[in-house]
Amino acid sequence: MPRLVLTLLTVLALAGCSASDPGATNTTPPVTTPAPAASPSATTPPAGVSLTSLGFTHAPAGLSLPVGATLTERTDAANNITAVLSAPSGLDVLAHLRATLPAAGFAITADEGNSLLFTDGTWDGAFTVSGALSALTLRTDR
Repeated sequence: MPRLVLTLLTVLALAGCSASDPGATNTTPPVTTPAPAASPSATTPPAGVSLTSLGFTHAPAGLSLPVGATLTERTDAANNITAVLSAPSGLDVLAHLRATLPAAGFAITADEGNSLLFTDGTWDGAFTVSGALSALTLRTDR
C-alpha cells in the first residue's frame, strides 16, 4: 500500500511539472485515496459451501469450497474424494482453503507453489492450481 501511495504521488507531481502554462491553475479536484476497507475478523471464515452440499456423500464434515464453485470432474468414494474446479480461480480457492481448513480441524502441513497439503488425522488432503483448473483431493485409510 505505501508503494502505491508513493507511486501515485510521484505521478501527480510529474503531471504538475508538465503543465504548459506556468501561471495556469489546476481545476481538477485533488485525488484522494479511499480508506482501506475494513477486513473481516480473523475468526470469520469466507463464504463457502460444504462438499456435502455439493453432493459428496463421503466428504469430511466442515470442509468447504468457495460459493460459486464449478466442478468439472468429481470422485466420491469412501476412501477418495476428488474435485476438479474450473471456477472460481484456483488462487481464490487456495485463499479460501487457507482461511477455512484450520477451523474445519485440518492442519496445513505444506503451503508452497500454489499447492497445499493438509491432514486432520483421518483424511490427508492436497490442493493444487494448474492454469485454468484447480483440484482438491482427500484420501483416507479408514
